[in-house]
Amino acid sequence: MKAQEIMKRQQAILNNNDLYRAIFADHKIEVRQTDSIFYSLEKTPPLYSNLVTLSEGWKPDDIFEEIDAAFQSERWDEWSIKDSFGVLDLSDREFIELFDAQWIYLEAQNFQPCESSTNLKYEIVTTENALAEWRIAWDSDEELGKQIFSPRLLADPKLYFVAGCEGKQIVSGCFINRTDDVLGISNFFAPDGDVRHWSDVVSFIFRSIQRTDLVGYERKPLIERLQLLGFEMVGDLAVWLKRGLR
Repeated sequence: MKAQEIMKRQQAILNNNDLYRAIFADHKIEVRQTDSIFYSLEKTPPLYSNLVTLSEGWKPDDIFEEIDAAFQSERWDEWSIKDSFGVLDLSDREFIELFDAQWIYLEAQNFQPCESSTNLKYEIVTTENALAEWRIAWDSDEELGKQIFSPRLLADPKLYFVAGCEGKQIVSGCFINRTDDVLGISNFFAPDGDVRHWSDVVSFIFRSIQRTDLVGYERKPLIERLQLLGFEMVGDLAVWLKRGLR
């Protein structure tokens, strides 16, 4: 991997860690960090891993065992590890690979927007009612959204809920978190797989939040379409999941 790709991947990883910090702080979950991992010994919100690797050379260690012991003693439903480099094999530890993906990076100057025909109006969510509608549009499981995205996040100046509206109904959007040098895009949703939705969202972000580089991660089939807009693939990642006894 080239030095520039390594730097871009590192920016994406650190931005994602800042997102974790914001969500965990909102839930009053203590986080810790070493040179190799970012982690919490407490039960985490749905879709958020207890351990995120920061080093390609990390292997399961005493901290891993401590989290696993809490998982068993406190009878969590599951716990997961985000392998930020896509190099681990945890199948012998009772984990399954939930999915693999690619870190993505868009240099603002390289953005190639598509001609839009979606006719959606984009805005930043600012009220609790609008956030409730955003959560339902993101995932029909109302309880899942409530467990992750509380109204308190609306007051964080580094977080933005982007909503695309068809009339008064939210049908598209994403979650944005700001770090010093980039914006992270996550939780993207749209009524269909047309890449023009991504194009419209990115255009709105550049107009309304900041025209700066974007980072995130997505599944590989989608990334092939995102490359048409100027996104680059800058490294593998995978999420490993261990489920409790049901």
